[in-house]
Amino acid sequence: MMMLFVASLAFGSLAQADDNRGLRRGGDPHQVSISGLSSGGAMALQYAVAHSGSIIGVGSVAGPAWNCAEGDLAHAMQVCMNKQGTPQAKTDLARQFAAVGKIDSLSGNTTSTLKRSFVFQSPQDEVINPRSGQANVDFLAALTGVAPKVDRGHADDGSERAGHGIISPDGTDSCSGLGNTFVRRCGAEDNPAEVLSTIYGGDPDPTKRKEVPDADVWEFDQQPLIDAVKNEGASVSGDYVWWYQGLQSTERQNLDLAPTGYIYVPTAVCGQDQPPCRVHVALHGCAQDPKLFARKSGYNDWAEHYRTIIVYPAIKARHPWPWDYLLGAEPNPLGCWDWWGYLDPGTGGDRYLTKDAPQMKVINRIIAEVTKSRP
Repeated sequence: MMMLFVASLAFGSLAQADDNRGLRRGGDPHQVSISGLSSGGAMALQYAVAHSGSIIGVGSVAGPAWNCAEGDLAHAMQVCMNKQGTPQAKTDLARQFAAVGKIDSLSGNTTSTLKRSFVFQSPQDEVINPRSGQANVDFLAALTGVAPKVDRGHADDGSERAGHGIISPDGTDSCSGLGNTFVRRCGAEDNPAEVLSTIYGGDPDPTKRKEVPDADVWEFDQQPLIDAVKNEGASVSGDYVWWYQGLQSTERQNLDLAPTGYIYVPTAVCGQDQPPCRVHVALHGCAQDPKLFARKSGYNDWAEHYRTIIVYPAIKARHPWPWDYLLGAEPNPLGCWDWWGYLDPGTGGDRYLTKDAPQMKVINRIIAEVTKSRP
């Protein structure tokens, strides 16, 4: 028993205690990137395109094509998910947005800073239309002027048959099938390593991967940043109906964002007396536990090697009543990022793709905090 007690103390000592410094980490504002899984992949693309003057790289893992939904849930379900059509690369629309200031300007019709991108799409994805992957490849190649790195899986590790999810050596789901956590294990396939190496360069040598204890992933208070965006007064759609009146739940009033997000700081290389580190924002997918994603998706294991702070904003789901859909509300029962415009009043709008999108504004404030000088 004593040996077990001593062993547990020794293991516990490997974890970093939360330093209570919150988000302010003195990160390098010129080395910020973003990626995500599923709806998080869509939001990563939306944010990177809208802020292409300050984001250097983006990764989409099993995500729908940019503006695949066209601001309409029915279209999102039919074309982007149920494979009733082929998603298209809508580069011309992005250029139109840039011309009127809805997103960052484009020089010569291509992005100025956003030049590196990664797309993973399994041909056997049972949730997202696999043809979205090619649409994103075509879109990013045209918009950035640089062909993205593309991974459609590999026969040697079975990842070409991977189910919907992000693939990591830390995966808790099997490679194929519907899954539960959507963090999958497929041999040596490592989506986060591919994302970070594509954006920041260097070979993701497996010997450089450093497994990070769960306790080293710290919480941060997302609520003040949400409140700051709410105080700007942007209109938001209701997510439930009572007596035929569209209303907003507590979650919707919070822009469907959770009060708590997560952050991993590799203090050995990004500590108080170290040079500024890179910053990568990683966004979870629908029906996914944000804390589990922050701990198990695999980004943290490469953070020290790439000298990168990993930030995990989080969504909070609300389970709707069946009539909410029938009576015109816009619920978000699976805790998805806003990739079809559920926060935008009405149908067919485009605010969710622009710098005015409420969730994007919160992400922007998170990045601003992480790149502020250390206290």
